[in-house]
Amino acid sequence: MGRSSKKKRRVPWKIIFNVAIFGLTIFLIVFFVFSEGGLVDLIKNGQEINQLWLILSVFVHLLNIALDATIIFLFLRQTTPNVTMKNAVIASMTGQFFCAVTPSATGGQPMQVLTMSRMGIKGSNATSALVQKFLVWQFTLAGYCVIAVVTGIGFFASHLDPAMIVFSVIGFSTQIFMIVVLLLASFCKPLTTKIVNGFLDLMGKLRIIKNIDEKKKSVDDVLTSFHENNKELNKNKRLLLQIYVITIVQMTACFLAPYCIAMSFGIECNMFDMLRAQAFVSMVSSLVPLPGGSGAAEYCFGVFFNTYFTAETIKSAILIWRTITYYGTIAVSAPFAIFRDKKSLTETAESLEENEVKEPAAVSAEN
Repeated sequence: MGRSSKKKRRVPWKIIFNVAIFGLTIFLIVFFVFSEGGLVDLIKNGQEINQLWLILSVFVHLLNIALDATIIFLFLRQTTPNVTMKNAVIASMTGQFFCAVTPSATGGQPMQVLTMSRMGIKGSNATSALVQKFLVWQFTLAGYCVIAVVTGIGFFASHLDPAMIVFSVIGFSTQIFMIVVLLLASFCKPLTTKIVNGFLDLMGKLRIIKNIDEKKKSVDDVLTSFHENNKELNKNKRLLLQIYVITIVQMTACFLAPYCIAMSFGIECNMFDMLRAQAFVSMVSSLVPLPGGSGAAEYCFGVFFNTYFTAETIKSAILIWRTITYYGTIAVSAPFAIFRDKKSLTETAESLEENEVKEPAAVSAEN
């Protein structure tokens, strides 16, 4: 009886958290639709919306998703020659969905590895491709943020309250710290291992972390993977350049949606200013460990874009932006991630295996 009563008393924190996030999402949607200056008021006031620009805002986000799948395909093709674009699209969409619905996007890569493994792609190859993709993305994002801060800090500092300036500095510092960590992990594995092991030893002495030896082994495996993947990535200079160019285009497409939305409202603005503002939004909202940065993303958009949008359009702009870039992403990627049964993945794996058999046969026939 004692054990059963203890089980009943356990608080289902995961369920409570998910319900709270769902409740927050519904509240935000209702707020931006029905509050004063919201979407309903915008429609009542007869605000003209240029549908072509609105369609373009959807297109640039879909382009971002398509390029994400393309990058995965290019990396996978290095270790799995018979991989298809279909495999990459499924993996990309799975990542898009689980990044959107898990705190700090932590569920994306593990689910992508699992999905690719079920498609017949070796787990090590899938992990390698995703690690390489992560490295390129982080370096590109850091570069984007550096340019945004150097060219736009004066403007935004004069329009922001001190608290938001502090958060912007923290967000920028986080990006720089991430790059330093990645550089150390990629090129100075012994030094990185020594630093991390020293930190783990300290945490062990303070009794904050248990099983120190296991943690050290796990960290060493991760650092080895990073180091080896970076070496492999740097071997193929042509591929590396190609991936960086595609990633820059992808990130620009990802940041262009607010500009297209502003143009759809008839608001004349500078595209580069809008790109900088979106870079700041991404920097700051990423600090909040909630799925999709819920709440923080909307607030940051309102702060950084209130100079461009009017009081009558800012709430509607936030709603349209989140619908396209967040809720829309979940809707588009969900069929690939949660409704795709194991049987269809097995069929994809069998198809991949058949292609692997056919290719050697074709090569031997040619010889």
